[in-house]
Amino acid sequence: MADESDLQDAPFSEPAEAAVLAAEAQAAQLLAAGADLLGTRDLPAETDVLVVAEEDVVVWPSVQPGLDLKPVQLALYAGWTMALLYGTIPHAPANGLAQLPTVNELAPEERRQLELARLRHLLTRLLPGFAGSASISEVPRGGSDQQQRTRRSKLQSLNLAILTALTATRPELQLAYQLGRSLRDTANPPGGDADLGTQLARGRIAKLQEWLLTLAPEFPPRTAAVVAGSMGRWSDLAAVTVDKSGTMRAAGWLRPPSHRTQATTAETMYSYLLQQGDVWLMLLIGELGTSGLLTPEGYVSAGETALRRSAAIVRRILRHYWFGLLCVVAALGGTLFLAARYLEGAGKVWTSIACIAGSLGVSVQTIASTSARLAAEAERPVFAVAEEDAMAWAITTMPRLTLTVRSVRRLRRAGVAPTASLGRF
Repeated sequence: MADESDLQDAPFSEPAEAAVLAAEAQAAQLLAAGADLLGTRDLPAETDVLVVAEEDVVVWPSVQPGLDLKPVQLALYAGWTMALLYGTIPHAPANGLAQLPTVNELAPEERRQLELARLRHLLTRLLPGFAGSASISEVPRGGSDQQQRTRRSKLQSLNLAILTALTATRPELQLAYQLGRSLRDTANPPGGDADLGTQLARGRIAKLQEWLLTLAPEFPPRTAAVVAGSMGRWSDLAAVTVDKSGTMRAAGWLRPPSHRTQATTAETMYSYLLQQGDVWLMLLIGELGTSGLLTPEGYVSAGETALRRSAAIVRRILRHYWFGLLCVVAALGGTLFLAARYLEGAGKVWTSIACIAGSLGVSVQTIASTSARLAAEAERPVFAVAEEDAMAWAITTMPRLTLTVRSVRRLRRAGVAPTASLGRF
């Protein structure tokens, strides 16, 4: 029986050798055919070393940095994109420069084409296997009345399909989708500047702030609070300048601004609000961070706000203990009266000193201990809230309005502060 070495050293038989040669000839023919298809016969040999340039390496999109959005962020972005496609896309003003346009400078038809592609990618990642993605290609991109009616009909059906598919996921995803749609409608009111007061109404903004608070753990740290604060500032401004629901009169206006003044103010605010909405979106999806929003002046402003709030806490403590302080003062007065009436000499003096010192010691110790405990508990939250408030102002860009002194006073009471350098935008 032949061993392994004999088998290795044994020559091939003629049939086996012929089969090997035939296989090598077939492989050579396949390589030659492939070289013809590639347009060259200079294929590398087995022993050659291939050098690939770094820029020639293609990285698959699934591992590219910056695309790792959370499902809630994907749902938010999808809702924003659906509202953008359903609403009106304003024409970018022509600047007369020979340069490539940005996304916001594209013509409406080109912008819709881009946003439809974005929506397809978002839904592919948010809802794998979603059958409704196929209908995206059927949405018209033109701007005629017929195409607009068809487009909105298609988007309504797609919106219902998305909401139905989201019922099989976490409730936060459906809420985030609705939040994204509502944020876009807030930044770009469907009815134009005439609809600004409705979109920025206090009740509607309060509901959006509630949704942001619910989804805050899914967004980057502090971004939900900062965006909610910025939306509140815009709502305060609208309540004093363009609100038509009677809020101005209820707030103490003897004569609200004229309709012409409100229309001019709304038109100015409308042009600023669309850019503001882009900042809200970029913060919530993580493209912008909160770490570099504040300048040193912004931190100083946050510290001053925290001090004012801490002083308000101390005043409330004093109001809370007013009855106890009154009892201490009454007891002190009674003791001094008795000492002055029935004691004389050094005893009278020392009794008065002891009463005053004891009363002050008790009251000061009680108030100091309570204040220290509350300050220790509230110091961090008070400063954190003041810092987030300053960040909200840092990302908020409001137009310069021509208002009367009475209007400015109402704005200050509503919380709209004067122009200040609080951010890096």
